[in-house]
Amino acid sequence: MSGEEAEKKRSEEVVYQKIEEALLAMPEVSHFTADGFQYLMQGISQAFGFKAHRGLWIRRVKVAISVALHKGCQVQETARYIQMVVKNVFSSLRREDIESIDVTITEMVE
Repeated sequence: MSGEEAEKKRSEEVVYQKIEEALLAMPEVSHFTADGFQYLMQGISQAFGFKAHRGLWIRRVKVAISVALHKGCQVQETARYIQMVVKNVFSSLRREDIESIDVTITEMVE
């Protein structure tokens, strides 16, 4: 792996970590989950030596997030807020514009 590739990998890892930290700090978010597609992509990513992040997948300025929320929260407002948080974190760390941020609510937990 070249120095440039290693740096890009570290940069991507920072984006994942910052997004995970920001979303898990939200009281409405219980945890990340992995829907079927993300589960498959995690396996492929790990096969190529990338660290898998459950419920969070970023590829070519498209972000897919799967989370469980706490019961009683406003689902639509929380999903919009998740999109805003991800956009802000991403744009503070990368120069690219995000094409889409897909939020999937897979569970409602106590």
